[in-house]
Amino acid sequence: MILFVDREIRESELPRLMQVMGENGRIVILGDSLADLGNIELLRHRPLDHLISEDAPDEVELVVTAVKLLSGDIFGLEKYMSWGAVVNQVEVSTYEQKRAALRAVARLAESVGARRQLVTKIEGAADELLMNALYDAPAAGGVADEERIRRDVHCGNVPLDRSGATALLRYACDGRHFAISVLDRYGALSKATILDSVLRARSEQGRPRDKGGAGLGLYFVLSAVTRFIVNIEPDVRTEVVCLFDLRERGKDADTWARSLHIFTTR
Repeated sequence: MILFVDREIRESELPRLMQVMGENGRIVILGDSLADLGNIELLRHRPLDHLISEDAPDEVELVVTAVKLLSGDIFGLEKYMSWGAVVNQVEVSTYEQKRAALRAVARLAESVGARRQLVTKIEGAADELLMNALYDAPAAGGVADEERIRRDVHCGNVPLDRSGATALLRYACDGRHFAISVLDRYGALSKATILDSVLRARSEQGRPRDKGGAGLGLYFVLSAVTRFIVNIEPDVRTEVVCLFDLRERGKDADTWARSLHIFTTR
């Protein structure tokens, strides 16, 4: 069962609704912002995995969310693209491959008319997601001196591939949204890690980014994207999908992610 709840209902009925929905039901919160730390804490409850900030949410987003929850088919950025959009993909395992992939993403973004600021955001988000997939997910098993190695990886001093890991980078544009996704074969990213990253992002907004570690680079990504989706098959694979609205201008382009979705196979 799926229940879409607006702000008024959430404030008056949410505890009762969570009890009624139980472990298998899902509640999608509408009209509440990720800027409110209380809303982020709400998502720690089992039935609450989805938050859409718009009071009048995008119909396509609502339909895709419902279909994924009902079908269990949660992977693939093409679900968020209009029909006919071409999806590009590349396997990445080394620093040079990462650099080449990021250049290709930036070129496509530029070719579809994305503003320079947005191209920078898209490229930076792809970089962070690849680092999480290729370094942080394997490191979750335990690696000595992780901070030094992460800095060396960013500087190109060591290969990214430290454990045979590869990441699948996919990217596409349908004229309205530019989408990127990164798939890792570890499934180490958890809902708790994501929410911790969001909370840290809100509390450290404007401070220098001086820490790494699995999932922590997400606080940069969340400040750049329009919609943030995570698809998790625990201990098997994780796919992070980011959507960027090509139509955003001015202050609308500087806001945080307007929706957060965490899908988990069961």
